[in-house]
Amino acid sequence: MARLKYWAWLSCVTGVRPLVKARLLESMGGPEQVFFAGRDELLAAEPLLQSREADKLSDKSLEASAKALERCEELGVSILTLQDAGYPDRLRHIPDPPAALYVWGRLPAVDDALVLAVVGTRSATPYGLKMAARLGGELAKGGGVVVSGLAEGCDGAAMEGALRAGGVTVGVLGTAIDQVYPKKNKDLFDEVRVRGALVSEYPPGARTFASDFKMRNRIISGLSLGVVIVEAAKHSGARNTAAHALEQGRDVFAVPGNADAYASAGCNELIAEGAVPVAHGADILRAYEGRSDLLRRDVTEIPIKKEIDKPKDIVYIDLTDKLDGFPPDQRKVLAAMTRPDMHADDIIAASGLSAPATLAALTMLQLGGYVVQGAGKRYTRKL
Repeated sequence: MARLKYWAWLSCVTGVRPLVKARLLESMGGPEQVFFAGRDELLAAEPLLQSREADKLSDKSLEASAKALERCEELGVSILTLQDAGYPDRLRHIPDPPAALYVWGRLPAVDDALVLAVVGTRSATPYGLKMAARLGGELAKGGGVVVSGLAEGCDGAAMEGALRAGGVTVGVLGTAIDQVYPKKNKDLFDEVRVRGALVSEYPPGARTFASDFKMRNRIISGLSLGVVIVEAAKHSGARNTAAHALEQGRDVFAVPGNADAYASAGCNELIAEGAVPVAHGADILRAYEGRSDLLRRDVTEIPIKKEIDKPKDIVYIDLTDKLDGFPPDQRKVLAAMTRPDMHADDIIAASGLSAPATLAALTMLQLGGYVVQGAGKRYTRKL
């Protein structure tokens, strides 16, 4: 407990970037060293530390941290620090991990679980709400742990869908761990806490700011193996989560929308950039079939099609008859895919189509289950 007060102190210091806190901890050895270091010593230890941040760290009052620890004990909130064995290892290795993670509820063993984030815009359309709830439920039924924020719109809908399916959820807050925001989500807040866990990098009673909601997105993606973007405008929090996911090396999935739909512009853009288009939970779960033994095999609502591995040197036979029912662009793309795991650039060259036309055709073929996307913009025909 004596050492914990220094972790709490560091997490109570506002106005210092998480990346800088993490680098100071690494270079100086721990929170006590950061606490007892003078302003000049801090500046010398970390080149990225700005003068105003050094001023913030020069406030050595432990009053706020003492109150936070007392409140944690009252509420039953646990604290995981970067040096704790129980701190999620997946999160520990992002560029800017939280120095301390406040956990209210029971955090699942996320490093051993199929953890998938489902996020989207607060200003969700009926289509976005329906898709978020459906995907959250289908992923939960398939054995996934669903992570999201507790915001209005897609995030809340995904959590509700997962909970209705009997799943385990983790809600990542952009506020203090004991603050419900928005207030209308109080029931959801309580249910997530009981059925899974709420997590925040901000201690009870902490003052938070609008920018903190964007900062929490790195935690959502950091806890997850993959991130599903349901609806997102071109410049949105969900798009920001996707950017963190890509930086962290996570898989990115996106739900396609109408070409002229404002709320889907970010999703469609992500798909054009290489995100995997998805319409069902099975589309996402299938991507982890060979990478996790945690998928539930008894879920008839989400059939996960088993494919027979094909030899790498296979040459596809003539598919003229099979391709007659496809639109012209899709026919050209399928005919161009003469080997498994074919790069998008090679498909574009072989098909004779423009890059946008080829990628659009690939998207539609993936939605129909005729093509699957692997890592690095590589595609395999399943026909």
